[in-house]
Amino acid sequence: MAPPSAMDWAKAVVYKPIEIDDDVEIALSNRSNTLNCNEKIDPLLCDEPDEDEKPRRHLSIRNYQKLKHYCLCSILVISSIIAQFDYVAYKFSIYSSHPGETMLRPWLIVLMFCECLYFITTLLSAVDHLIPPSNRPDLGLLNTSLANTPTVDIFIPCCKEPTEVPIESVKAALALDYPVDLVKVFVLDDGGDDDLRAFCDAIKVETAGRVVYIRREKKEGVPHNFKCGNMNNGLKYSNAEYVVMMDADMILHPSYLRRLLPHIVSSSDVSFVQIPQAFYNLPIGDPLNDCSSLGYDRILPSRDTLGTAACVGTGAMFRRKYLDHIGGFQPQSITEDTMTAFTLWNRGYESVYIDEKLQIGLTPWTFEGYIKQRTRWGKGAIQQFSASARACLGRESQLNFIQKILYFYHTGYYFVSFVNVLLMGTLLCALAFNWNLSVGTAAENATLVKHLAIYLLMFRVTWFALWLNMPQGLMMRNREESHFWWITPYFLEMCIESLVDFKSTYDFVPTSNIDKNAAAAQTSQSGPVSSWLTKYKNQVGQVKYHLAFVITSMAVVLYRASGAFFTGNCSEIFLVVGLSVFFVSVGAHMMIPVIYVFFPPSFKPSQRKSLLRYNADGVPQFTPEDGIPKWSSGVIPYEILTWISLVFWLAALVFVIVDPLGATLQSRF
Repeated sequence: MAPPSAMDWAKAVVYKPIEIDDDVEIALSNRSNTLNCNEKIDPLLCDEPDEDEKPRRHLSIRNYQKLKHYCLCSILVISSIIAQFDYVAYKFSIYSSHPGETMLRPWLIVLMFCECLYFITTLLSAVDHLIPPSNRPDLGLLNTSLANTPTVDIFIPCCKEPTEVPIESVKAALALDYPVDLVKVFVLDDGGDDDLRAFCDAIKVETAGRVVYIRREKKEGVPHNFKCGNMNNGLKYSNAEYVVMMDADMILHPSYLRRLLPHIVSSSDVSFVQIPQAFYNLPIGDPLNDCSSLGYDRILPSRDTLGTAACVGTGAMFRRKYLDHIGGFQPQSITEDTMTAFTLWNRGYESVYIDEKLQIGLTPWTFEGYIKQRTRWGKGAIQQFSASARACLGRESQLNFIQKILYFYHTGYYFVSFVNVLLMGTLLCALAFNWNLSVGTAAENATLVKHLAIYLLMFRVTWFALWLNMPQGLMMRNREESHFWWITPYFLEMCIESLVDFKSTYDFVPTSNIDKNAAAAQTSQSGPVSSWLTKYKNQVGQVKYHLAFVITSMAVVLYRASGAFFTGNCSEIFLVVGLSVFFVSVGAHMMIPVIYVFFPPSFKPSQRKSLLRYNADGVPQFTPEDGIPKWSSGVIPYEILTWISLVFWLAALVFVIVDPLGATLQSRF
């Protein structure tokens, strides 16, 4: 509900069929608009912020420690690629030398196919780690006392979120440290929230027209393009030089505008500036990897070096002139943020990424909401590729080679789920039915084990190094690895659905609505028994693939492990132990969503306000540390499993070095 002051004002309001106030255009036209989009503000005229004003300085390779870390990671990434190629190439040479044996074991060809695809994936993903972090200078805070200080409109699109959520986002936007006559807040309401409208009507009077409420008309049968269409409709009533794209739940830091503007007004090549997302309702330990530390703290700072840091859908400041050049936000994909970013890059424009936590918001409260959100991103990526592949990868594309790789990998990443399932399924069958995984002589197989051990050890050391100097590095390293495995069934299902039943548009349900529907489904039953059964059925349905995998793989591991040692066959014992370590690790990763669904985190939507701090005016406030996930000891078992795997392959490497002919592996005891 809206606060009392807004509701009191609402009692005197008579709503008209026209959804835009008649004085909107007059108010907008009266606002100062003196700075040309190509005009530059001298960075020297920017104020240097006090230490307590700026959340965190931008990462810079000029820092010696950062430079050392980049050099270390580059050496390890390249070494890991060489080791992986060496392993795959040697394995291929063995299979080529023994074609008869290989053809008799077709599962080996399947595994070889998976390993080749993994190698291609490694090459594509290595680009992000070999690009040095941006050395973008810290331009301080924009000096807003200048006569040519630019105008900014902040877009807050809403669609049936709890009314108090966008209200707090509006309050935070109004409290930005910026001249009040140069910034307006546009509340773009696609959900028909009368309480939100009443609040906006009241606050508009209190702030002398700085809040503009817009509720667009949606004609039946006419595509309205969801959030993208909502923001494009807002552009019709905006005349500011810069437009900020926000999510309804995101709260801006007071210094947001003054921190970002110097980076876009100082260069006419920059089309938008992006900051990372942070969340104040993260469960302890961040089990689902909501904060995406690898992406925000490592990958995007590196992509910023090339001016190709992606738009993440909120906290992005766009140059209005360049948005107009491409026809506004791009509706060809339900992920209009990345679609718009790639379209701008394909026009030759650049982007800037400022690695400072200047916004904080809500991540989905429920597991169902989280999965719907992530699979929607995947569908959007596939839709984007279908709509723009020719423009972005064709001869007339203005994307450079690295940008084309990133464009391809943006969609291709989701299809790695096919490889994961194919690999795990084949290896599980090999373990269950005792399929022979060796070809060639004992010496050749011993050498192959050596190559595999070197590659896996190099991969693990490289993976460790990439997470050095990152917030909660140990915990988030394990969360990222877990996420790679447990998200696989959902991405696979999404990819199959997209390929088999492709549509030019997808049904879009806001994440907040998914959360509300999930909560309602658990409490709408008539009796406690019926409610419990429905809840249990829903929980099992969400993680049915994970439960099936864990039960099946653990049964196979126990069955084979219990019998392998009685055979006295060293080769079989080595195979069983190696595959068992792998499946126990993957099974542990697969248990994360199971635990999350059946034992959800303690944070509930009803506790939302208690997770924030407010000043005397009721404006929510935060510090950068609020978005860092809290440590959880629940990650320790995953770290132990990691080290068990590492020790196993280290022992295997020593073993085959001592016995290069593989005589021991062929022996019995």
